[in-house]
Amino acid sequence: MIVITAIYLIFRAIQPLPLVADVGTMLHGDVGRIKSLLQEHDPRRLRDGETREFQISARDINLMVNSALPAQKEQAIDVELMSKLAVIHYTLALPDNPVGDYLNLSAVLTQHEDKATLKQLSFGSATVPAWILGPTSSALNALMKALSAEYRDLIDSVKIVQFNTDSLTVLYQWRSDLAERIQSKGRNILISPQEQERILDYYAQIMDQFRRRGYEPVSLSDLLRPMFFMALQRSEISHDPVAENRALLLALGVAINGSSIRHLTGNEAASSVKTYRRPNYQLRGRGDLAKHFVISAAITATGGSTLADSIGVFKEVDDSQGGTGFSFPDLLADRAGVSFAEIALGQNAAKLQQYMSSNTSEAAYMPAFIQLPEGLMELEFKSRYEDLDSETYALVQAEIEQRIATCAIHQQDF
Repeated sequence: MIVITAIYLIFRAIQPLPLVADVGTMLHGDVGRIKSLLQEHDPRRLRDGETREFQISARDINLMVNSALPAQKEQAIDVELMSKLAVIHYTLALPDNPVGDYLNLSAVLTQHEDKATLKQLSFGSATVPAWILGPTSSALNALMKALSAEYRDLIDSVKIVQFNTDSLTVLYQWRSDLAERIQSKGRNILISPQEQERILDYYAQIMDQFRRRGYEPVSLSDLLRPMFFMALQRSEISHDPVAENRALLLALGVAINGSSIRHLTGNEAASSVKTYRRPNYQLRGRGDLAKHFVISAAITATGGSTLADSIGVFKEVDDSQGGTGFSFPDLLADRAGVSFAEIALGQNAAKLQQYMSSNTSEAAYMPAFIQLPEGLMELEFKSRYEDLDSETYALVQAEIEQRIATCAIHQQDF
């Protein structure tokens, strides 16, 4: 009976039109607001046991959530907030089939005794009856509390949830031990022990490459070539070039960014690898472009290209508000890194390994940045490009995409 009901609900969720059609794009003014919110609740600034109030608009929720969705699948989420009520819609585009083009789900949450309660759940045009939904959600919540101490403590740490008109307010108590436990659990869920071991193997080899280099400027290709040769050799044994490339890109992102590999592999495993200072790797003669390229590729490997693109734009807009200025060359490197990772994780994963193992040309994966504006401060950026959804900005974006498309790895016969 349960299986038949599940099949029925999934069938009813498939519809000809999307429930979520447009979630909007991030504008110049959104960046500063989201950055301030994240800085205010940065875990490094919170004291253990401290109670903080977190307030976020519906627009910012939608921008952040949709930026984090993997781009491999066409999907979107829309959150509507009203007084004591939240409505969440989700749409997933489906492959060609005779039933329908989109999978549509929706949920209604209500505010009850300063907590969020699931009131309604719909699969397309079919709504789960209240007499089923209520007991089922209560039983599932009780089961999760019994099975997961982290879930139980997380629920307890959230003191108040308030749905307001176009905003959400959460009062929570920060617990550093809980954050560490959730990070550990999440690492093991998102990155399997086998993948953690694979990442550490690549990281150890990258550190060996670091050890051999001085600090004279050197092309990023001199690092990518031996690393992809290693991936090619390992793929002959694992028969999984995508998994090898993903581990390579994650290890590379951590190493080039100077972060701790412990975040991906845990303390005990990481302690076996000696770290070395990062050499002066450059791309098109610039160290910042090499870093943009590698980190964007790593983010794409773990969070999808949409997230990587959003972070790249976010940083450049933030720089225009008092940093180094908005840089289209940096965005070019970001997009080139995203596009590189998409090939590394796609059907040409093995082909890219073979190509990069012998190729030394930066032009094969990173186009020239000549005549792309950079160093634009906020007022100049606004006067020249209006905003991130303007036609003039779109023209520069199109130029960036065109340049990337001309690189050798994006040709059919690379």
